[in-house]
Amino acid sequence: MICIYISDEKIKLIDGGFRGGKIVVNSFYDISTTAGSLETGNIKDLMVFTQVLQDCMQSNNIKPTIATYVLDNSRIAFREMIVPDVPDNKIKKVIASEIFSDSKVANNTLDYVIVDRIKTEDKKFKLKILVTYISNDNIDSLHTSGMELGLSPSVLDVAPNTISKLIERYSKTDKKLLEDTFLLLDFKDTFISLNVFDNFKSQFSKSSVLYVNDTSNFDMEYLLQELASSINSIVRYYESRNEHKEIKAVYVTGNAAVLDEILQNLADSVNMMVSHLPLPSFVKGMSLMDYNAFSCALGAFIRR
Repeated sequence: MICIYISDEKIKLIDGGFRGGKIVVNSFYDISTTAGSLETGNIKDLMVFTQVLQDCMQSNNIKPTIATYVLDNSRIAFREMIVPDVPDNKIKKVIASEIFSDSKVANNTLDYVIVDRIKTEDKKFKLKILVTYISNDNIDSLHTSGMELGLSPSVLDVAPNTISKLIERYSKTDKKLLEDTFLLLDFKDTFISLNVFDNFKSQFSKSSVLYVNDTSNFDMEYLLQELASSINSIVRYYESRNEHKEIKAVYVTGNAAVLDEILQNLADSVNMMVSHLPLPSFVKGMSLMDYNAFSCALGAFIRR
């Protein structure tokens, strides 16, 4: 299987598979171009995007196969909702009526994942779900590009969901590597995603834009202040609403190597341990640094 990760700044490709409960990576590529990447959630230039991928596949002798796509930017919707415990088609009607206008319903495809089943005070069951939606134009563009490359497009996912699947997988084989309740800081150069996990389940997430002029020369003092402020804000918010829960650590993923020189200062600022998201035993063929750089793409190999 091939996973193609697309953000506003980068295109990444992983050739691998999920076998015997493990993600086995054959090869991976960080494509140094933004010409075919996203812009406000859509492909900028479909022809350029397809050519960039074709060049990568041909130069590295990657054979066309099943393809999964992962979209990632600060504007991707992945919001929590509480809905009645009803069949799928009715759930989607409830979602659409709450978050979409009629025109938005016609122009987007929505999906959701069930996080929990809750019993209410009146003894009725409801579902806690996480909802996302992608424009139909973007879906059509990716499918067209995939077919031109000889790929078989099978799944379109979003980064908040793939990283959640990756963290959930730790509960199967690597529980001791992570604290019970922690904050995941996903650093993406121009934005960050912050996600609170409790017992390997996503509880709350938020994305924030970083005002970065040059990603080859970061202002580390600015990053330290912004990250510390964002982390402290999320920790206060979550712990104030969950009296018996304490966030005990911050794990950094994404372009984590950029933050190495400020990790200790960041830990001092937020008064807790801050470290890279540890490399789990279920991922084969990657170093710690590469694992974190491709973490959102790796989660796409896991099926719920």
